[in-house]
Amino acid sequence: YGPAPEVPVEDRGSGNCARQVRNFASADAFECDKLITVEVITPGGNWSSYPPHKHDENRPGEETELEEIYYFEIDGPNGFGYQRVFPSREGGSEVLAEVRSGDAVLVPDGWHGPSIAQPGHSMYYLNVMAGPGTERQWRICFHPDHTEGYR
Repeated sequence: YGPAPEVPVEDRGSGNCARQVRNFASADAFECDKLITVEVITPGGNWSSYPPHKHDENRPGEETELEEIYYFEIDGPNGFGYQRVFPSREGGSEVLAEVRSGDAVLVPDGWHGPSIAQPGHSMYYLNVMAGPGTERQWRICFHPDHTEGYR
């Protein structure tokens, strides 16, 4: 248990990639065996989970193997967003999903991002991740085609 006022909150990204991350059970903010969980608030019209990234291989010091679930809530009765998942290797997952409140997207493998919020409708999503590793770590690899000029 951790009181809400003690949850580390971080502003991530800038411009139309700005979002707020509530690290209530991130890899370094909460004692847990396997789960890594954060909340993300993306303002209407913004992108988050960008640049696309992956964490589907165990490469010590570089990448941690983690499956992930995104659970969405969209502000307003007609609000929606999009979630992109694409293969990192032959036969991998390929999804471009329109998401609305109550929807979930499973990311078993592959590159994922962006999560896109409809203009005028902020997007909330709960990220829940877990993997087979003995250490609870969140190490990701950014897609090389999408990092130029982003940082």
